[in-house]
Amino acid sequence: MVTSYHFTARSSNKKTGPIAVTTTSSDSCPQTCPFNNGGGCYAASGPLALHWRAVDRGERGGDWLHLSRAVADAKLPAGSLVRVNQAGDLPHIEGRINSVIVSHLADIFIGNKLRPFTYTHHLQNIDNLAIIKGCNDGGFTVNLSCESEAQASKRHREGFPTVCVVRSDDQRRSWTDADGVRFQTCPAQLKDGVTCQTCQLCTRAGDDRHCVVAFRSHGTGKRRIDAAL
Repeated sequence: MVTSYHFTARSSNKKTGPIAVTTTSSDSCPQTCPFNNGGGCYAASGPLALHWRAVDRGERGGDWLHLSRAVADAKLPAGSLVRVNQAGDLPHIEGRINSVIVSHLADIFIGNKLRPFTYTHHLQNIDNLAIIKGCNDGGFTVNLSCESEAQASKRHREGFPTVCVVRSDDQRRSWTDADGVRFQTCPAQLKDGVTCQTCQLCTRAGDDRHCVVAFRSHGTGKRRIDAAL
């Protein structure tokens, strides 16, 4: 399967708000992701899943060159947000993030003066972390999706923009762990009307990122996720 990318200039996704988004075919998702293969991935059900399957089948989107043309043709205003991979992950080769293609993807967005951000569940090994650090240093914000609060705290202290999942019934809004790392529950899960467009917390990296973002498990797979936490 060849990794495919679909670009939407104005999303109807209620979580993101009406910003640009991309969808990447499911072969980009690491097999090591705990939410893959029926583990509760939110993108694997509902309307987004229908779109994602169409990208998988090659009915929508194309290779990264197709994506490049689609982004350029959209002529979005400078500074516009792009939620990269509303479904899917960074392209890889047997679990190692493909630095060449990721560099091309970053150039597509940054070259058009856009502000890309995404999340990755790839293994946090030395090679992948080096690639992710390069993305963040270069203006493509890649949040590390962590499996526990302890892991998220560690990566935050290392300077990575970091997120983690907590149980769906977790009522905390913000808290600080024993290492002094602040956690903030996703503002969109705390107040109606908040979207990625209005919040932009996950777009921040480096010294501008002062907390780990915690997402309460949601979607049809939240019970499976809760059971695993």
